[in-house]
This record gives sequence, structure tokens and C-alpha cells, in this order.
Amino acid sequence: MKFKNICFFLLGIALIVAACKKEENPVASADLGIPQLFAPAADADPKVKKLYTDYGVWVRMDFKDWKEVTNAILGNDVNNRYGATKIDDGQRQNAITYAESLLSNVSKQYSKSFFPLELFFVKTYNGSWWAADLQVIGRSRLVFCWPNQMINAQPVTDPVNHYYRDSVLTRAVWSNIGGMITARMTKPVEGFELAGRAYDNGQAVDKILEDYYNDYDLEKRDAALDELARTGGFITGHGSRSFDSDFPQWLNLIVTESYENIRKKYLDNNERRTNKYNILIKFFNSYGWDIQAAGNRYRQKLDEFNK
Repeated sequence: MKFKNICFFLLGIALIVAACKKEENPVASADLGIPQLFAPAADADPKVKKLYTDYGVWVRMDFKDWKEVTNAILGNDVNNRYGATKIDDGQRQNAITYAESLLSNVSKQYSKSFFPLELFFVKTYNGSWWAADLQVIGRSRLVFCWPNQMINAQPVTDPVNHYYRDSVLTRAVWSNIGGMITARMTKPVEGFELAGRAYDNGQAVDKILEDYYNDYDLEKRDAALDELARTGGFITGHGSRSFDSDFPQWLNLIVTESYENIRKKYLDNNERRTNKYNILIKFFNSYGWDIQAAGNRYRQKLDEFNK
């Protein structure tokens, strides 16, 4: 094998091994004498470099070919046939500020252990009929369109506080990140499922939806889903499908809502939900993340902006 081919072979092995380690950043091994490739460039924005150092998340915006956006280190989007366009120069700092706000609500230990490896900001993603506001690529990259155009999203008029002002965008972001986190976890949170009703791969929800398509009684459907959630210890009935659907809903709720509101709506007189909540708080605390403090802060700021 020629020397050049050997180098490419070793490089590929190094990236594969690194990418499979959940608790470490996917970098080439120093033992092989290969320079680190997955990281901001030396001349990158200092804020971007600091976010990568502190949280293990690379905030990206630059590319020469749109396929660089659709091909992430741990997955690719084969359905995007219309590409992506670069974020406007005037929006770059606003996007970085949003990423700073997002990550400042997470402990560095937890982020480095479970968060997506990249937040990739673009102006548009895919074609007009199939345009995506947020796009998950594997478990490694979350693509943002910036400014975001999803329904009810807010214009960026206050970049420093946009994370708190635009609850539609922020909750959508956390919903997507929650699913990416479960894909990086080697196992569900210990005791979490047992604290509520066992997951059934969607059997209960499918039965409720089947009944709905027979009589189209919307109130009956919603009441049945609410009852499934209440008695099973889920946030919504759809959480009964699996840990991959249940955990993101709990994560999204806790990190964007105050304890007082969570207690009133979900925990009071509900032992299963209370037990699951306590297990999650203990789990996040084990990674140095007071997630409920982040949720309390989010609700406080959101209420202030909505006065």
C-alpha cells in the first residue's frame, strides 16, 4: 500500500474511533501523529473557539459547497436536493450570541457528554416547498436557518435576549436537541421508565388515533391522550411510545419552565410524574447541571418580556 493511501486509511480509522466515543470530542488520535481536524480554525471567531473549548460544540457557518452542510461527521441528509445558502454576514454575530445563550443554560460536563457536536447556521436549507427551519443530521449536527422563519417565530430585534424572547424557536430547538441526546446515550436514565408506565412502542397512542379516524371526535381523542399521559407519568400521551419520545419532552419542559408551573400542571397529585421528575433532576445534577434553575430563569425572563 502506498504511503499516501496508508495515511488516508489511518485518518479514517482515527475519525471513526473518535466519533464512536460519546464522552469525548471526535478528534484524530495524537498517537497516530495526525493533526486535529474537527475543530474551529485557528483564526476562527474567538467566541466560537471558546464555545468549542468550554462545551464541545462547534458553531459553524462557513462552507464552500452546500453538501458540506448536509454531510455531517455522524450522518447525512440524503433528502436535501436543493442545498443551503450562507448566513448573511450581518447575522453572524446574532447567531453566535444565540448559541452562547443556549449553551450557557447547560453544564459544560453535560454538553460535552451528550450534546450535538455542531450547531450549523445557514440562511436557507433545502428548496422553497421543502424548506426546513431546523434540521437534525444524525446525532451530531443541528442546522439552524437564521433568522428563523418558522411559524410564530419572532424577528431578531434583541440578539442578547432572543433565546428568551422567542419561546417558539427555543422550545423547538430543545425538542430537536432532546432527540439527538437520546441517540447519544448508551442507555436510558436508570429507573426512569419504571417510575411510570412501561413504554409500549406506540400501541396505546395508535389505538386512540384509530378510534379518532373512525368517529373524528377531536375532544374524545384529546381527552384520551391526556388521560394516557396523566396515568402513565408522561408529559403527553405520545411519550408512552419509548424513552426516545418521552425524555425529550421532559427535557424541553424542565429547561424552559419554572418549577412552580411544572408542579401545578404536572406533578401535584401525580406520583408517577413526580417520581420521574425527581429521577431526571438527580440525573442532570450528576453532570453538574441544575436544569431546573435554567428553567426558572427562562420563565422569569419570558414573563418579563411579555409584560
